[in-house]
Amino acid sequence: MKRILIIAAVALAIISCTQNSQKKDIAFVTDFYEHVLGNKPMTDDYLKSSVSTEILNSLWEADYDETYSFWYFRTSFQDGPSDVSTVESIEPLGEGWYRVTYSDLGNPGVTDVKVEGGKITAYKFQDNSQNALTTASTAKAIDAYMREIGKNYAPGMYCIPYASIVATDESDPSDIKVWGDFRVENYNLEGEVLKCISGGSHPGLMHISKADDGSFSVTAFDEVGDGSTFQPTAKGIFGDLYDLFLARLSDEKVKKADREAAIAAFVASEGIPAKYYQDFGWDPVEIK
Repeated sequence: MKRILIIAAVALAIISCTQNSQKKDIAFVTDFYEHVLGNKPMTDDYLKSSVSTEILNSLWEADYDETYSFWYFRTSFQDGPSDVSTVESIEPLGEGWYRVTYSDLGNPGVTDVKVEGGKITAYKFQDNSQNALTTASTAKAIDAYMREIGKNYAPGMYCIPYASIVATDESDPSDIKVWGDFRVENYNLEGEVLKCISGGSHPGLMHISKADDGSFSVTAFDEVGDGSTFQPTAKGIFGDLYDLFLARLSDEKVKKADREAAIAAFVASEGIPAKYYQDFGWDPVEIK
């Protein structure tokens, strides 16, 4: 019996060590991509401290600007439908590899990176073109679901949902999973200003199914509880993604970027003559 208990204890210690290592790697990769995507300033010193010598040498652009071209970690697009670039999820693949899903100026991108000794030692850009349509369809399904939730708030002329996505799992078309902080806001238009009159945050896990006709819909929503139930329900729903979820939930810059991108896209698609949005008690903010 002692021998069994010792083996079990060793196994638990190994699992705990692996989980801690993954959390550290995910935090590192997230910070690295914040620099890569331009949300934090990229410097030669930071790049040298973040990647192996072999990777650093492969990034040297002697024929052009005689500098390091970290753009290899992004998509090949020079512009896109948005001015905002964000990290959407970091997924452990095993053996030190992590899949980074991100929005590069509104263009979907996926890059696998390998972390060894606190540095990136290999990378591989993934062609995400086949997944882009599915991602767009799931986003529409989530928007439709959140607009129904928006009816529970004080009504306005326009309902604008948006989300800060933590991770996605599209491996099963019958149960596509999307973890994130899902938000919905109602607005009235006064002159050129969209004034927010109500709304709220609904973090949790969306379950989305693809029907035989190719349409997508939310089939279930595991929502994080309020007050004293927040932490236990959030840990149960997000699991190993809990720390990343908390980081995303508390990142005001990312939430502001997600919100402004959603408002800008909604105004453009609906042809609304709004140039600003405004929260009660705050100055109007230009819609870019």
